[in-house]
Amino acid sequence: MTNDRKLILSLEDNEDIASLISLVLRHAPVELIHAPSPDEANKILQTRTPDLLLLDMMLPGITGLDFLTQLRGDPRFVNLPVIVITVRAEAAYRQRAQELGVNRYLLKPFSPTVLRQEIQQTLGVRWKDTGTLIPPLADGR
Repeated sequence: MTNDRKLILSLEDNEDIASLISLVLRHAPVELIHAPSPDEANKILQTRTPDLLLLDMMLPGITGLDFLTQLRGDPRFVNLPVIVITVRAEAAYRQRAQELGVNRYLLKPFSPTVLRQEIQQTLGVRWKDTGTLIPPLADGR
């Protein structure tokens, strides 16, 4: 039996955003790997090839654009779909991201529903929207 689950690598240094991404994807037919730093992402990319990269633009020690430029230099990742999630709204950033083949560009703060839709469209996968991102408490509230 083959594993049809798509692999998503999330490169995000903000723990709150990383947790939100995890919640958005908790019912998705995907495997999510979170990397809090570019170094950690590079370690993962040595052994795994994701189907999608969720990329923050403001990272420790390097910009998301610089990380993506380096990534695109590896033939394995030339066509890797990328969704940027960032506070950087400048036209120059968007233009450079487009030149590097970014599929979608989401500004923080973003709607979890929009993120889900963008991932679904980019990967061509669907999953049920549970209508809430906050799990119920143990007592059912």
